[in-house]
Amino acid sequence: MGLFEDLIDIIYPSTCPGCGKVMDSGGLWCEDCLKTIWDPRLINSSNTGHLKGCYTLCRYEGSLRDCIIGLKYNNRKEKKRAFPPLLDRFPYWQRLGSFDMVIPVPLSRQKMGKRGYNQVDLMFEEWMERHHKDYVKNGLVRIRSAETQSLLSRTERFENIKGLFHIQKGLSVKGKTILIVDDVYTTGATMESCAHELMRAGAGKVMGLTIASGAT
Repeated sequence: MGLFEDLIDIIYPSTCPGCGKVMDSGGLWCEDCLKTIWDPRLINSSNTGHLKGCYTLCRYEGSLRDCIIGLKYNNRKEKKRAFPPLLDRFPYWQRLGSFDMVIPVPLSRQKMGKRGYNQVDLMFEEWMERHHKDYVKNGLVRIRSAETQSLLSRTERFENIKGLFHIQKGLSVKGKTILIVDDVYTTGATMESCAHELMRAGAGKVMGLTIASGAT
């Protein structure tokens, strides 16, 4: 680390994204917070046919849930620093195998206009590019708004988002392995709908990765 970085670290010490404890290294979670959230795993119910499984990093609870909600709904863009250290720690990159491109789950035009950004991009894009992954920011387009998923049953959620996504015009995914990324995996309906569209367009394989999930 250079002199400038040392001075910045002294003036603005790094703090744990979860509890605010001052840390020795930038962007790291303290061990106490990690113990409450860290649970990297393949979600049992995530192989849905078009989607060949989805991994997640953490449990959707506590301080991590607060970070996601702050970034997603409260314009707390500084919360984006909470996520790259978790991606750094993820132990199953080899299980995911090599993938040709990374595509985020998109927002509707209405939500994008209101929020001004897709929180998934802030969580994943910089990290993926730093690791030389092809992050295709607008690879999928959400062609209509859908009823709020949290109000629906599992079956209703799958029905609610049928045909919700469309591949970006001019993007070729034929024969390619795609990694879909999102903030939270709940029932898998959103991931499955994205994977369905990508497979329809000729993708060879589609996997998923999320920051958090309450699913086992």
